[in-house]
Formats: sequence, C-alpha cells, structure tokens
Amino acid sequence: MMGFFNKKTEEPKKEETQEEPVETPPSVDVAKQSLNELVLQSIHEGVIIVGPEGNIHLANPAACLLMGRSDDEILDVYYDSVITLLDKTGNRISEARNPIGQALKNQDFKEETRDLDIVAADSNRNTPVSIIITKSAGDKPVLIVTFRDIAQELREEHERTDFISTASHEMRTPVASIEGYLGLALNPSTATLDDRARQYLEKAHENSKHLGRLFQDLLDTTKLDDGQIVPHPEPVEIVDLVKRIADAQIPKIKEKGLGYQFGSGAVDQQLSGGKHIEQVIYANVDSDFLTEILNNLIENAIKYTPAGWVTVNVRADNYNVQIVVQDTGIGIAREELNHVFQKFYRVDNRDTREIGGTGLGLYLVKQRVEAMNGRIWAESQLGNGTRFIVLFPRISQEQYDQQRFLIDNQEAQSGMH
Repeated sequence: MMGFFNKKTEEPKKEETQEEPVETPPSVDVAKQSLNELVLQSIHEGVIIVGPEGNIHLANPAACLLMGRSDDEILDVYYDSVITLLDKTGNRISEARNPIGQALKNQDFKEETRDLDIVAADSNRNTPVSIIITKSAGDKPVLIVTFRDIAQELREEHERTDFISTASHEMRTPVASIEGYLGLALNPSTATLDDRARQYLEKAHENSKHLGRLFQDLLDTTKLDDGQIVPHPEPVEIVDLVKRIADAQIPKIKEKGLGYQFGSGAVDQQLSGGKHIEQVIYANVDSDFLTEILNNLIENAIKYTPAGWVTVNVRADNYNVQIVVQDTGIGIAREELNHVFQKFYRVDNRDTREIGGTGLGLYLVKQRVEAMNGRIWAESQLGNGTRFIVLFPRISQEQYDQQRFLIDNQEAQSGMH
C-alpha cells in the first residue's frame, strides 16, 4: 500500500499553444473621433474646414456634392479656386466680398449669409445656400463653414411673399379711401361735429392711418424680400448727408419736448484742444435707402423716449463708417436684443404695448442696410436708453473722386443724348 501511494505517476504532457494577442479597446478619444467623422459624413449640410492660410483641410460628402468636386480636387487647395459663389445678379463675387475671405482677414463678417448661390463645377448647377461661418479664437483662426441648401425655403418664401403682396395691395386701396373720408368728416369746413363725435372720428382716423402704414410696410417688405427694390449706391460725403436727414426730424423731436444733438469726429474734446472736429467721411450708399433707415431709427428714438435726448453721431476708422442713433428712453431688455430685427417682432412690455407699431420697421431697416453691404446692431439696457449702430464700408477720398468723376461723365453723356 505504501508503495502504491509512493509510486510516481507521469503527468500528461501539456500541448504547446501560441498565445493570441489581446485586443485593447480603443481609447475614448479615438472612439469620439470616429463618431464625429460619422456624424460629419452623414449630415445633409455641406461642411468644410478652412485653415488660416485659406486652404481647405476637410470637406464632407455634402460639401463635395454642392461644389461638384471630389475630395482630391478640394483638400489642401485654396478655397477661392474651388468654391464658386454668385450674387443674385448671377455674377461671381470677388474674393474681397467672399464671406470666407472676410472672416479670414479678421474683418467684420456676417456669421450667416443667405443671398449667394454656389455653383457645382461638374454640372454648372446653381444652388442657393445659407453660409454659416464659425471662427475659432487666436491669431490664426480656423473656419468651420456650413453650406445649407435653401432652395425649397426660398420657393415657400416666394409664395408667401406673393400672397402678402397681393393682399396688402388690395386692402390698401379701401383703407386709403376710408382715411380720406374720415379726414373730410373731421374738416370743419366740410362737416359740423359735436365733441363726442369728433373724438370717435379722430380715433377711427388715427387707426385707419395706422392700417395704411402697416399695408405699406408689408408691401415694402415683400418687394425687398423679392428683390423688386434694389439699392443704387453712389459715393457720398456721409457726414453732411446724415446731418441733413437727421436735422429734418428736429420739429418732431421738439414737439415731444426732447433735446437733440448731432456730432461727428473727436468725442473727447480734450484730445482735440477743446474743439469739435468734423470729419470728412466718404461711403457708397443709396441716399433714399439711408433716408428711410435714419428716419425709422430716429422716429423710434422719439417714440420710445418719454424725456431726455436723441443723439445722432457719425464716426469712422480706416475701414468702416459708423452711424449711431442713441436715445435716453425706455431701453430694451438684453434677451430681446437678438429679436428686434425679426419680421413682426415687437418688444412686449407695458410701455411698448401702449405705444403701438407694426413690428416691421426695424426689419425693413435691416434689409435696407444689408442690401448696401452694411451691418446694423443694437446695444441697450432696460430703462437706460438704446443705441443703434449702422456700419458701412468706408472709401477713401481718392476712390470718392474717381467714382464721382465716372458718374458725372456718364450723366453728362446721357444728357447729351
């Protein structure tokens, strides 16, 4: 028994196996990168990334389709040589007007542009697009440019515009007739009224005029949206023009009991030896458009300022002209500022409800400003007044003289014929 338990038994040989490599799970960063690439490849909007030197570093399939080019034709190529953008007249825009170029040059640029078409190189197909540009921080910014096909949106907008235009035109005629008859009824030489009847008719007359303004604003809005009203910019001396437009509003300002001030040039009189310096500033603008823009902004300043001042100022740097209309009125809440230029939007509080309005004035202002390659924005605090800033590209005196000479020659030649 002892021998049995002490007997050494042979253990079976272990088969020699080759160890298989163990796969390591991908890192979180790699997984996230793959997911981001998947999202980028699958979205319908065209997305490109433009480096600080202007070359395209990345383009998704939707962007390639809009441009009518393959990856090989686009990557590491200067953006302006592969992206063809047309304005609404069908002309290719210059690099100076290209929103991508403006963003790269660190100039003031529109974050969204909706008035350009992109041309597909393989088929010459034009697609109206919304171009949204996001710019990274730093001295050498990278741009993320998104192209969104808005052809269907524009067709629907055109249908709505046609309906509003037709309805406004049809309704404006009877409203004008009602306003005219109410005016005759209120005229002492054509009618005799007691005080109560006069009060009722005055209220009806005021409301009919309000309706007339609303229909006119609707017509102007549809015409601007549809491109029926286009600006005809000419080189002008902007300070004198703005002053003449603003000064025409002095009677309305005084009627409200408000103060008025116009200024340009050096704001800090200590830096100018205690003297007010009037700058001479040139820009290309449509004078009729600018008149309607300033009249609306100044009338708003009067309307929403119970007491205080209305100030109009013109200032400039080497590149841009700024026209500022400022008041000391009721102001606009911060959360409302991004919406005041939207169609039919009205700030909703007790003060504005009592004043009234069409909700189209500032939308029309913005449309006219942007039609002249300008920008407009508002700065305000509730209860502390509002500043509207209108910005246009500045031209030099040499450019002004050259353009003025050409225009005067053309007018002289057309007069001879």
